[in-house]
Amino acid sequence: MKPNFIPLAALAFGLASSSVFADWPQWRGPDRNGDAGSDSELPETFAEDYELTKRWETSEEIPSDHYGGHGSVIATEGMVFLSLVWHHDEPTETRKIDSNVLSTLGYRGLGGVPDETVKAMEHERMNLSRRLRGEALDEWAKNWVETNLDEKSQLSLGSWVVSRFKKGKAAIPFSVYDTLKTVSKKEFANQSEVEAWVDAQGFDPVIREQIVKAIPATKKVADDVVLCLNADDGKVIWRFETKGKPTGRSSSSTPCFADGKVFAALSENLYCLDAKSGKEIWRAPLTGKNGPASSPLASGGTVFLQQNRLSAFDVETGGERWSNTAIKGANASPAIWKGTILCNSQNEFIGVDAVTGETRWKLPGGGDATPVVSGDHVIVTSKTDGKNLVAYRLSETGPEELWSESFLARRYGSSPVIFQNAVYHLGSEHHLCLDLETGENLWERKAQSSISSPLLANGKLLVYENRGGFVSVIAARKDEYKQLARIKVGALYCASPALVGKDLYFRTGKSVVSLRFD
Repeated sequence: MKPNFIPLAALAFGLASSSVFADWPQWRGPDRNGDAGSDSELPETFAEDYELTKRWETSEEIPSDHYGGHGSVIATEGMVFLSLVWHHDEPTETRKIDSNVLSTLGYRGLGGVPDETVKAMEHERMNLSRRLRGEALDEWAKNWVETNLDEKSQLSLGSWVVSRFKKGKAAIPFSVYDTLKTVSKKEFANQSEVEAWVDAQGFDPVIREQIVKAIPATKKVADDVVLCLNADDGKVIWRFETKGKPTGRSSSSTPCFADGKVFAALSENLYCLDAKSGKEIWRAPLTGKNGPASSPLASGGTVFLQQNRLSAFDVETGGERWSNTAIKGANASPAIWKGTILCNSQNEFIGVDAVTGETRWKLPGGGDATPVVSGDHVIVTSKTDGKNLVAYRLSETGPEELWSESFLARRYGSSPVIFQNAVYHLGSEHHLCLDLETGENLWERKAQSSISSPLLANGKLLVYENRGGFVSVIAARKDEYKQLARIKVGALYCASPALVGKDLYFRTGKSVVSLRFD
């Protein structure tokens, strides 16, 4: 299918030098480290009831999450760009019991929970006293979780286990999930056929009703879409659209602008588009089964992308220059330091030669966050036990570990900020400040900030809290934690904001919005 282009109205980008326009041209800003630059214009002080001025909001509904991912916007040269795999449902005769149905039915992977603990949990669920209900049941379930699950499992599974106890015998047994998974790739011809299969399994009538109700009469279809909006009023300048495939929220990549081109990693291809017109220059096929959440990095005539390997594409032609299969995962985005591509692989922090694609070194790290570079320092947020935040000093002979910090969290996807010899990690449900050289803990507090990455402007940190409901403005200072403002925004909490001057650009669950700091 040819792309549907609808016109409506000097150097390759490198990490070492900031944008002349102090724009936000890629994931995490001008230098890919969350710093908005010296030209940002945040107020020095904030009134207690301070509110941002709304400039505009897109009129067309723009889907997110399972229907449009969590990619962030970029803003540069008077334009705002967003790339997404745009899903919608259409009626179908065929039926599937796929991962979406399992999710609707409350399925969760149990990770490292021992089999005997699972058996004990199911025994308790099936034999709960009828007198145990309401607040008494809530308290009992909470105590069971704290007694029987380790701290890590409590974070990832605790609320889900409590919900199963509250459902009692109506919760789907694990044996039923296992049976349903045997047909997860099967396509049934129609509703009658899938119901006949369900009936043949002999499920309890209550369970049977839940399963049949969860099977949709529609199927997901998707297009790869890149939107270019006017930064002054939010109106669509152009829309690039071409046939894609459903990938759910795994496709959550943020586009990259460099030298008049926009690079977007979507469901099956990496696209290069002309930034002014939206016309396709080239496309390169992706290798993963689903589109990545990793965001492209353009530097030195090459576009780098993590897609369960690190791939390097020629900026002009889209031809693949090399591919390094040692790099696993497709959520983290690469950074660069003096000709070395820095990658948070699934279980390691890896350096790759930008020209040859050869692996230079492998070190402790690994996870979904982007490495953050400042001078010869790099900070890696990691899901590796005992090394959840690691500081390295970079050199031509290889990195030297300076320190590491351990903390238990459900998610480690937020990328940190480095400012004036301090590291700020504002995610994983807490706010943390450490000395850059020594790793000394300077301050720390619990917070409702999880996946989104913060930005830095005028010595102030901006970070989402309460699932994107608010943006907190925090003083970037080592001596104390000081919240300067807490402003209601209603953002899409897994995405991250962009800041140009005094204008904030971000996604909500259904739109793109621009607010102004006055």
